[in-house]
Amino acid sequence: MEHLIETVEKFLAYSDDKLEELSQKNRALREEPSKNKIQNKTGGAK
Repeated sequence: MEHLIETVEKFLAYSDDKLEELSQKNRALREEPSKNKIQNKTGGAK
């Protein structure tokens, strides 16, 4: 039973880390299109 608890705790810790990683990637992807819109409006890269 103790081994099961340790396994679950490790899994949850890994899940939290992975969730944070995906959250950062999602944030970066959301910012990317808005940067492109700003460049296009100011005559930047098209």
